Amino acid sequence: GKKTANEKALAKLGHVASKSSEAGNFGSRYIIVFVPVGSGGAVATTSGGGGGGGTAAGAGGTTGGGGGFGGFRAGKKGVGVIVENKHNNINMDDNASVATTTTTTTTTSSTHDGIGSNKSQQQNANAAAYPPGPIAHSSKEVKELYHKFQKDFPNGRTVILGTLLDADVSTISPLKNQEWKAFLHNLGGAIVDGFGDRVRRYDEELRRLDSKRVAFVRKFSGEHFKNTTISGDKTKTNDEGSGFDLSHFFLVKESLAFTYEQMQLPGEAKLQYEELNAFLPEEAWRQLVQQQQQQQQASSSRGEDEDGGMNNVTARMSPSDLAMAGDWEQFRKLIKSSGRDLRGVSNFVPQYMYSREVRLLFQMGSPVDVLTRSKEFLVKEYRSKLLDVAADFGQRWKKEIERIGMTMTSSSEKLLEAQSIMKLDRLKKEAEIEAWALSSCWDVKCAAEHYFTLYPPKVTLEGGKKEDNTSISAAAPTVEGQDAARCIAELLEFAILRLIRFGDLALGEEKVNPVRRATSERPADTLKPWVPWKELRKQRRSTSPEQRKKNNSEAWAINLSPGVSSWVRNAFSNSSTYEETYLELAKAAVYINRRAGRFRFASRLEDNRAEVLISRGEYNLAADVLSTNVGACARDQWNRAHYWRIFRLACCQRVSGDVLAYLETLTQSFNPRLSSVAPKKTASLFQNDLEDLITDAAVAEPRWGAFPFLETELSIESETAGKSSQPLPFLRRKLSKYLTYVGDELRFSLNINSHLPRAISVNGIRLYLVTLASYEQVYRSNGTVSEEDAFRILSIDAPITIEPGKNKFSFSWQPMSYNVYVLATVEIQWKEASFFYDSALLRKPLVGLDIQPSEPTQTIELNPLFLIPGHVQNVRLVFHSGSDIITGGAVTLICSDGLQVVPPNTDQSKLEEAWRDECVIPLDACEPGKKIVITTLVKSTSSRSGNNADDVQEMMAKVETSYRHKSYDSVMDKGEEPDSNPMKTLLEAMVTTLDRPALAVDGSEAFIFDEDRVMVNVSLHCNTPVPFFVKEWNLDLPSPLVVEEDGDLNKGMFQHAIPEGEMLLFGFKCLRADDSDEPSNERPILRVVLQDDFGKTFLQVLPLNLDDIYKQLRKEDEYAELHNATAELVCSIKEGSVGHPVPFVYNLNLQSLISPKARRSNMSVSVASEGPRPTVLYTIISEGSDWIVSGKVQGLIDSKRSDIVSIPFRGIPTRSGLLRHFPEIIIEYLPITTLSGSKSLTPPITVLTKTPERFKSLAFTNSLSLAVPQDLEEF
Repeated sequence: GKKTANEKALAKLGHVASKSSEAGNFGSRYIIVFVPVGSGGAVATTSGGGGGGGTAAGAGGTTGGGGGFGGFRAGKKGVGVIVENKHNNINMDDNASVATTTTTTTTTSSTHDGIGSNKSQQQNANAAAYPPGPIAHSSKEVKELYHKFQKDFPNGRTVILGTLLDADVSTISPLKNQEWKAFLHNLGGAIVDGFGDRVRRYDEELRRLDSKRVAFVRKFSGEHFKNTTISGDKTKTNDEGSGFDLSHFFLVKESLAFTYEQMQLPGEAKLQYEELNAFLPEEAWRQLVQQQQQQQQASSSRGEDEDGGMNNVTARMSPSDLAMAGDWEQFRKLIKSSGRDLRGVSNFVPQYMYSREVRLLFQMGSPVDVLTRSKEFLVKEYRSKLLDVAADFGQRWKKEIERIGMTMTSSSEKLLEAQSIMKLDRLKKEAEIEAWALSSCWDVKCAAEHYFTLYPPKVTLEGGKKEDNTSISAAAPTVEGQDAARCIAELLEFAILRLIRFGDLALGEEKVNPVRRATSERPADTLKPWVPWKELRKQRRSTSPEQRKKNNSEAWAINLSPGVSSWVRNAFSNSSTYEETYLELAKAAVYINRRAGRFRFASRLEDNRAEVLISRGEYNLAADVLSTNVGACARDQWNRAHYWRIFRLACCQRVSGDVLAYLETLTQSFNPRLSSVAPKKTASLFQNDLEDLITDAAVAEPRWGAFPFLETELSIESETAGKSSQPLPFLRRKLSKYLTYVGDELRFSLNINSHLPRAISVNGIRLYLVTLASYEQVYRSNGTVSEEDAFRILSIDAPITIEPGKNKFSFSWQPMSYNVYVLATVEIQWKEASFFYDSALLRKPLVGLDIQPSEPTQTIELNPLFLIPGHVQNVRLVFHSGSDIITGGAVTLICSDGLQVVPPNTDQSKLEEAWRDECVIPLDACEPGKKIVITTLVKSTSSRSGNNADDVQEMMAKVETSYRHKSYDSVMDKGEEPDSNPMKTLLEAMVTTLDRPALAVDGSEAFIFDEDRVMVNVSLHCNTPVPFFVKEWNLDLPSPLVVEEDGDLNKGMFQHAIPEGEMLLFGFKCLRADDSDEPSNERPILRVVLQDDFGKTFLQVLPLNLDDIYKQLRKEDEYAELHNATAELVCSIKEGSVGHPVPFVYNLNLQSLISPKARRSNMSVSVASEGPRPTVLYTIISEGSDWIVSGKVQGLIDSKRSDIVSIPFRGIPTRSGLLRHFPEIIIEYLPITTLSGSKSLTPPITVLTKTPERFKSLAFTNSLSLAVPQDLEEF
């Protein structure tokens, strides 16, 4: 079947033990306690190596707390300890380690409750025998440790285990280490086996007890009470016949949990307690308590004392203290003395299990789970106590009714009096339960503060005061911190409910709980008539702050039990301390909720805090609380709750008389999202107070921001030249810039949306225009735009009425200066208050203006169009102001090399000395529509020759003026536009001389397009300022090129005027001639004849650069006598086998043996000047290839018969694979004997060979062979 949880835990532990190849893991992690082999067998347990774990004795003995050796001092017997020296910081001898054993034999019954018991008192004497071993030869440290063991374990027997090796063996000897590790390994295996044996026996016992659960559950489901009879003076039940011992079941289950805890398995130990909780839930324990109380009442009526044994056990501590302290030893004794069904301790078992589970959770490192378990325990205990009180009241009331009914003489007044007395007693008990729950929750919260960082450290301010940082609203940075804060917040909320309920019970029905009254649906102050602001100011002047604060110090006469904590007693001394306790609890809950990320819960509690403060008359504190909490509902868009908080904040501020804060709250109340939920009457009352407030002189000093009761939006109505965006890093936003020019009439539209219920009349509306540079400087310094920062303020004069809803207003501006401006701020002046709507703070685009200088209307004229080289000419400059206002300027005449100018009005006698390269002439101011004429002389030298087209003589005229827009005077007369610098412009004109050729060669090139033909292309650039005609042209080329008869390709192409800057393209076909072998030093020349409109002609001689083609022709002549031939190797097949012949053919082309020069002369090539044409010898070789050649691989070729010859032969591949190297062919001339009888030298022939890309050679697929003996003489 499936494994139980115990078997799974055992398998887990065994897996961990089996993973270690050395037993040192056990020695380093545990203090090992064991029982030696005896008649009852051996049982082993372990405890943690630190001081936090316990140890076990016998079959079921264990410790639940204390740790270390403390459990053994309680008198348990039959134990021993083995401690490894290196893990206990004790310096021992090299030859020994301390060990203790016992001669005690421990036996365990399968139905034992888990507490070890001794079978014989004689074992004490055996344990006290003198230990064997060389104690006299041991070191001082070993002797001290030995006596320590004897003192801590007086009932055991202590011995010293020595090594089997010689004394001279080193401590670090591998043999000694191996011996020690083998000992620990065997001991660790014994521990795991003992643990497994114990878990199995516990599991068997629990399986046996599990079979009786059904009967036990039926017992508490109602069937048990049917079998209960009351006869005589004794109460008889059928428990004896049930056969199920709940006490024994609990002890066995907990002993199993102890076993897991000792083996460092706190999770498995906690699982046992969870199974106990599931087996016996809260209701079952409560029913056991009720049965115990009934039994005690019946026993007390008979005069019997059934709890004498338990009273003796718990004489020192109460059972509740034992349970909450987790004292397992005393509590288990208490369980044994309580009976089989745990009735005597059933109300303490949940407390004990809670303390044990909390301890295990700390061992598991789960502090948040500790808080969760604590919260669950407190809630369950609280409910259980209340149910017990209700059940006790019901039983007592039933008995009282029966008693009164039996007398038949009691009147209804006595019945009501008895009921009232019993009811008061019940309420007192319930109050004590509420006090217990309240103080318990606060204790858990205070304890958690020592483990978790719930509150930030307080910052010490000047003067020694510490700043309270509990208003921080950020959540905890870690998940664990948030979970812990969530648990503590839920506990504090539970504590607040208990405090309020405790107050109800303490005050009774005659008085009203002040916290409930303050946090009711309709607070008391809202039931009074609304007093206008002016009347309220008069009342406030006549009343001091002490009188306005309510006196809640009336003492409460509450009789609390002595068990109630002192701070709870303090809280209920009077109404004031009660409210202060509530405020303190609520403040802590608010902060913890925020740390848990529960901001809505915190906001709700803040509202309650504010209402309590209002009821106490502390309006300033209430306003502080509400002001920090008013935006929570706005973020969640809970409009009704948001408006209610604003309303309550306004109530506090108007009573306290805080004018500035009240004005801000009133403006926030007219939020557009709140207009749909705001009551009309409340909105009207708020506007009345708002209109009264703005007449107060106190509101004039602050700079009020953009409040939502008025919403503004700026836009540009005028048409602009364009739109662009510019990022503003200091604002992390973009500026939308509209492009305009100086003098443009601009109109801005301002839309104001009013959320007030009635119309208002404002004093004025102003728009601040700020330059971008000033705007950045302002926001980098303080972020507030003032009048001093504005370049221009556009305003709308009063009276201005703003109606509810949308309103539209317009501004106009005609700029007279160029810059980048920002529509920075809109100011609305309403009586004494001014509201500033800064564009940087609004969630709307930032609008700007990029104003550029207006387009100048000025012009200049410079005559003549060009200058004649070598002459002095008059130059005339005419300046027209157009519609601009010229404030001043200067004319600069700049001459290039070869030109000079004189200032105007220069005396003729000083003319030669006045020539200069540059001349500056001042320009006077003039009105729009004026003309200024400047005349001077320019001298030009003769034109310089050259081919550089950029080398031009020119005179540049630059006119730089300062001007204003034509509307400048009319705009400035209004006195609104600030003075600004004039705009500037630069006008240029140029006149050139004909110092460059009329036609300049832009480029010339030639290329061979046939065997002996060349194409020449020439491109010319026209530089004449006046159009000319091309009349004729001629190209002269040096040898060996000549223009063909029909080689001029430009006839009839230039029958129109050629303007300045146009390109002329000429093309000529030329023939290569070999008439002269000597190179010529002449350069190619293109002659072009130009003709103007009057028929005058100009000859242009243009040298051409054709050096590249001439170099190429000379190189071809040098290589003309070289002899070349081409050969192509053709293979009939593409693959074959190694050793098989492959046919090849070499196709020779001997036509190229004739040189190009000879072909042009229609003559054959000859090696010598005389004699017949030589014979060609060919040879096919296979060296350097993977072939063997055969056939006619050498022979003569008669080149006179044919120029194309085919030579067949065969090749045999010598290896397999892809062959890329093939046989080569060599060609050479045979020597020729001349007429004189001598042999002429023959030139070498270069063969250009083309071979196949590759040949695939296959290996032999089979072969025949004959085996022959090495020594033939044997046959």
